Amino acid sequence: MIKKYSILNNEDGSVIILALLMLAILTILGVSSTNTSTTELKIVRNEQLYQIHFDQAESGAYEAMERIEQETNTDQLFPSMTGYDWINNQTVNLSVPANWKDMGIGSGNPSDNCDQSLITPNTLYAAIALGIKSGSSLDMGATRLYEFEAFGLSKSTTGTGEILIGIGYLRRF
Repeated sequence: MIKKYSILNNEDGSVIILALLMLAILTILGVSSTNTSTTELKIVRNEQLYQIHFDQAESGAYEAMERIEQETNTDQLFPSMTGYDWINNQTVNLSVPANWKDMGIGSGNPSDNCDQSLITPNTLYAAIALGIKSGSSLDMGATRLYEFEAFGLSKSTTGTGEILIGIGYLRRF
């Protein structure tokens, strides 16, 4: 008796096809997870750069406030009488680089474990004298409360952006 051989009942090679399908699925999962990891690393890097620049801009604003606080010759705190190039009046355009004072190359305190080439040496500060604080002239005291706005700016040298921080500051003299 001759056995009929049917192609439909032939299971030879099915394991190879299943193995190839499993390898294809695992390859797709691997490539997908690699792309996701790369994206997550870029997000973490950008967040680190943002935090560094934010801290540097904040230190610039605090530098301006500290200089206002330490000034003993209060006439120097008025834009019309000052010799300081970082104190401005309300009409000054802070988008002009000449209206800022550079804190210098050593500004900021970057951590040792980050890429130093990404950190900007350009931490700048400026202040705007707003005059007598509204409502403070009603005080009967000998001193008046003056209002300033201190600014800090951190500019990236790699083109990754800049951060500007403005903080209100009051000083009585």
